[in-house]
Amino acid sequence: MKFSAISRVLLAGAVASLFLAPAAQAAVVSVSFANAPVAVPNNIDGVYFNFVTGARGTTEIAGYDFNPYNNNSGLTFYAAAAPSGILATGTPGTSAEARVLSFGDLISASGQYNQFQTRGTAFNVTGQEYVGLRFLNESTGIVNYGWALMSTTAGNGFPASVLGYGYENTGLSITAGQTAAVAQVPEPGSFALLGLALGAMGMIRRRKNV
Repeated sequence: MKFSAISRVLLAGAVASLFLAPAAQAAVVSVSFANAPVAVPNNIDGVYFNFVTGARGTTEIAGYDFNPYNNNSGLTFYAAAAPSGILATGTPGTSAEARVLSFGDLISASGQYNQFQTRGTAFNVTGQEYVGLRFLNESTGIVNYGWALMSTTAGNGFPASVLGYGYENTGLSITAGQTAAVAQVPEPGSFALLGLALGAMGMIRRRKNV
C-alpha cells in the first residue's frame, strides 16, 4: 500500500500543526520604580496601587490591590476584602503581622493572607524588603499572587517607598522579585497530534523498507 499525494499533504500538515499548536503560558507582569521610587505618604491614606491597570494615587482608587500607609503606629499594609490579602503571620485580623520576604521566597496559595489592615512591624528597619500579597484580577476574575519591594527606614518604617511590584496573571505561584515568565506547557491535543504524525511517519518508513 502506498500513500497518495493527498495523504502526504495531510501528514505534512499534521506535523506543521504540531509546532504551531497553541501553548498554555504563565505570564509574570512586573513594574520597576527603581529610578523613581514611589513615596509612601506618612499618613493614614498612604498610596494605593492597582497592579492590573497600573493606576496609583494618594487617595483610594477603584480596584486597588495594595495600600501601604501609616496607621499612626508605623508602616502598615492594607488589602481589599477576600480573596485579597497580605501574606502574614499571627492571628488573622488587625494584629496580624506582614511577613518580610527575601528574594526568591515562594508566594502561593499555601500562605496565610490577611484581609484589610496588616501590621508592618517587621518592616521598621532600614533596608529593602519584599511583602507578598494576593488579589482578585478584575480583568480575568482569577486570584493572582504577587509581591511589592519596599524601601524602609528604622523607627516606624518611614520614610518609606515602593521600588516595584510583580504578579503572576494566571493564578500560579510566584517568587519574591520574580520578573520573567517561565514554563510553556503544550496543550493535550498537541501530544495526540504528535502521536498521529509519528505513527504516519513510521508507516511510510516501513513501506519503504518492504
